[in-house]
Amino acid sequence: MLSDEERLTVVNVVASTRVAEELDLPDIAIQLNCEYEPEQFPGVVYRVVDPKLAILMFRSGRAVCTGGKNQNNIEVGIEMMTRDLQAAGIETWPLDKVEIEVQNMVATYSLFYPEDYDGKARMDDNNTRVIDTSDGIRAATDEEVADEDPRIRGIREGEPLAALPRKLNLNNLTFHLPFDKVEYEPEQFPGLIYRLDYPRVVCLIFGSGKMVITGARAKDEILEAVQFIQDELADLL
Repeated sequence: MLSDEERLTVVNVVASTRVAEELDLPDIAIQLNCEYEPEQFPGVVYRVVDPKLAILMFRSGRAVCTGGKNQNNIEVGIEMMTRDLQAAGIETWPLDKVEIEVQNMVATYSLFYPEDYDGKARMDDNNTRVIDTSDGIRAATDEEVADEDPRIRGIREGEPLAALPRKLNLNNLTFHLPFDKVEYEPEQFPGLIYRLDYPRVVCLIFGSGKMVITGARAKDEILEAVQFIQDELADLL
């Protein structure tokens, strides 16, 4: 069975930095052929192809990098931008003086039934994608689903749910979680919003068992939030 970290997918890292006392944005836009439309947005948009990032530069010398999947992506992008600025004759601080601070991490995670869970499917469910193996059935991975693996099928009534994606009744969940930390308005948004105090993150929980966790500044905080929610849901099985 996959670990929590293996099930976790970081989809966006947002970080900020400062590379100079001041930046001449019109000059940068010309020199580096960047997007700059000050009537619509006050910053220059510098794009990195690999890793795929967008870095917003402002007159104050500050820059905000978005689209990274990890800290290394961000560092590579900021270094590429700074070196391009320097090569164009634009004054910046030395790279070893440039500090990068992660402001937000967004990750997705899917809740699964425990391996020792003895419950069985009450009906056929084509939304729970599984694959037959010599040891029984297992959950299909996102890659297998994306590749349309011909072995993939839905779960059938009476089959064991152990180690498979866990479906949630969000209405019931609102009564179980602290009422002052939960928002659930299905007419406006299909997910339940759960705000944790520690770690200070926001979790969007969906009936499919999928979660989106945002507001963290480190991957450890996301894993801590996942474990906390799993503990909260343990007695709902």
